Amino acid sequence: MKLLELLFTFVVCLFLVTSIAGFVLDRPILMSYAYSDSMSPTLEKGDLFFINPLSKGDVNDIIVFRMNNEWTVHRIYAKDSEGYITKGDKNVATDQQEGKNPEISKDAVIGKVITIGGEPLKIPGAGDYISGLSKKGSNLYIAIGLLILGAILLTTSGEGRKRKSRKKYIKVKFKTIYAVTASLVLVVLVLSMMLSWGTLTFSYSSTLAGGQREGWYLPGSTFEEELTLKNKAIYPFLYFIEAQGDRVEILGEKSFKIFGGEEEKIKVQVSVPEETRIYREKIDVYAYLPILPEGIITKLYYNSPYLPFVAYLAEASFFLTLLYFAVGSGNEDIIRYRIHRSRIFDKLRESVGL
Repeated sequence: MKLLELLFTFVVCLFLVTSIAGFVLDRPILMSYAYSDSMSPTLEKGDLFFINPLSKGDVNDIIVFRMNNEWTVHRIYAKDSEGYITKGDKNVATDQQEGKNPEISKDAVIGKVITIGGEPLKIPGAGDYISGLSKKGSNLYIAIGLLILGAILLTTSGEGRKRKSRKKYIKVKFKTIYAVTASLVLVVLVLSMMLSWGTLTFSYSSTLAGGQREGWYLPGSTFEEELTLKNKAIYPFLYFIEAQGDRVEILGEKSFKIFGGEEEKIKVQVSVPEETRIYREKIDVYAYLPILPEGIITKLYYNSPYLPFVAYLAEASFFLTLLYFAVGSGNEDIIRYRIHRSRIFDKLRESVGL
């Protein structure tokens, strides 16, 4: 039992650390899921699969890599001195056909999909549930759940197991309740900022009839668009904005503070593509509570949008730890519930010799 307990604790801590690392680095580490059906029927859309981060793969292996600013899971079709040629099992052409994408270097590969008997180890449909939590923060929710579970494990593991075979009481100690409560405080702190993240969008048409209607522009021309970002909270946020793609250029500051209930006008310049069709542009918005110096938040953000959360969690954890030791409690039982066993159940146990 002791070995099983240690093994269980190790597995949970491993996934705790890797999930938080994946959340901070914005990349899968030990598991991910298929975003499309390009690997069907090997991996259907929404299938969760497991990754070996120590392997870069070889021909016919399924690998996870970065392509067009998205994480992709495809099979290695061939390789040469420049890198890998990749292809989805359902796709007719390779990812690199007609120069559509460059060959995938080994540095861009983060791992190989774990297979058993040539078939990927997967949980069908589990990825749909994860993606449903939040398109921007699925790793965050996983990390939060494991953080709470890890807190419980760390406060309960290592204690003596000198208990009788029949447990008469359910006991919950102060340190366990404090650990769970502190974890929830950290969760609320992070989620209050994550829920303020979003996307500003606008559409326009590239057409030879440019100028005849609002939102119609000539191919190859440029125009300016004004967007409004409003802080709907009652407290201030420090905002950062980023344009998706290279057709949109943000004019002016890309970071600014907006007080509660106020708004900021954002001007962008758009280069209209030559291909005539309707386009939809997006501006990503990231928000942070200014409870740290703005210079520190800015420096962390430009390394990764998730790094400021690490600083927030470290700061909050420090003060929560100080408060824990200031209170001076730990092993006291806060909840003590007596278990009443049924006499019928006891007689049945005695009848079978238990």
